Amino acid sequence: MGIKDLVKPEHFLINHRIESCSYNLDRHALSKTLIENMIHHKGVGLSANQIGIWERAFVIMAEEDTIVCFNPKIIKSYTEKVSFNEGCLTYPDLFLDIIRPNSIIAKWEDEDGKIHKEKLTGFTSRVFQHEYDHMEGIDFTQRHVL
Repeated sequence: MGIKDLVKPEHFLINHRIESCSYNLDRHALSKTLIENMIHHKGVGLSANQIGIWERAFVIMAEEDTIVCFNPKIIKSYTEKVSFNEGCLTYPDLFLDIIRPNSIIAKWEDEDGKIHKEKLTGFTSRVFQHEYDHMEGIDFTQRHVL
């Protein structure tokens, strides 16, 4: 698939919930595309819909590794919340203070269809939640509280 342009904030894909991944999806190819595009666009996460692909998948930087998540879900959000100045590739040069749970229990499938369920904390949790919002048709400007 190669390097793709980022879609604009008003694009249909950014503002609508993405259902589960396609049955015949080549997960290995999409995984490679997501990682390449995240690195190219200098992000710490990237959702498929941000590059014009209608699939419920994203990639995140986690510690020193990348995780590609297919059909992600947030199972539980913990009560401790933390504010952080977030950016988004969809809105270049815009940074907003966003309050999110510091820890979550997340569930996703990897490129081989294996199910993962983990507690994510701190920055990894934040990036997962940000990209998950993209899957739900929510962008980070909607999370900003004055």
